[in-house]
Amino acid sequence: MAIADSKKFKSVTRYQPGPPPVNPQDLPIYLTNELNRLGEVVFNLSKLRLEEAFAEPDKPRNGQLEYADGSDWNPGGGVGIYFYNGSSWTKL
Repeated sequence: MAIADSKKFKSVTRYQPGPPPVNPQDLPIYLTNELNRLGEVVFNLSKLRLEEAFAEPDKPRNGQLEYADGSDWNPGGGVGIYFYNGSSWTKL
């Protein structure tokens, strides 16, 4: 069964607002689009969807979770979800 095009998008867990419109009449569309983007971020965070990481984070924190791609970044056990325990990554 084929996957619908509407389902072929990257899970987004980070938000950075786009530039505001120059024309004040475009503000309602801008706000609607930004609120939809924020809604996607909140939904993905509430479902704990992790974006695939291709490199180790620069400053990992205790308790941090990451989804390693297993190729560009392989913390030791291949592709999967890893937990940072303060000194190393442990595959869950």
